[in-house]
Amino acid sequence: MNRVGAAVLVALGVWSSVAACAGEDNAEPKPDRGAAALTTRLETVDQVAGWVAEKAGECTGVTAEKPADLRAFVGSDIAALYEPFVSEWATCAVSPEYPKVALLVFGGDRQQQFQRSWRQAMTEGGVEDGPTFAFGNGFAVSAGFLGVSALDLFYFRCDYADAAVPQVPADVDGCVFADPEHGHH
Repeated sequence: MNRVGAAVLVALGVWSSVAACAGEDNAEPKPDRGAAALTTRLETVDQVAGWVAEKAGECTGVTAEKPADLRAFVGSDIAALYEPFVSEWATCAVSPEYPKVALLVFGGDRQQQFQRSWRQAMTEGGVEDGPTFAFGNGFAVSAGFLGVSALDLFYFRCDYADAAVPQVPADVDGCVFADPEHGHH
């Protein structure tokens, strides 16, 4: 009976190894450009809040915010660039240094649309630089430095030429996701 049991266990182990290897061969390669290359895609405020709490140690007092309140949070000009593309947003406290962090969620392909819109605003002189938010796949957080230093997220930059800073090509030509803190934490 022990020989039979051992043979079954060996056979299961071999089968598991073969199945795992086969699964690796069929796995899609990770994208090397665009928001999809940044993080796992997060599609709800609850997912973003949980992810931030896991990475930063906390994200307490999560409060769903009304779309109109984004203007009060970031100012009218900047809010006008975000509003059409944000499907939901909330705030939470991450630390005494970051008592109110905005968590923005872009639905569907709205993050790509946001990138195009921001690029266009730069071209037309409406903004001079990239947003101060830090970006992941499908979401952004308002505390940019917290995002790039503690959460390993990326700034969105266009016409950016600092070869010393780790970058991922954005979904929009001429723009990148840059993390000047990458490798420093």
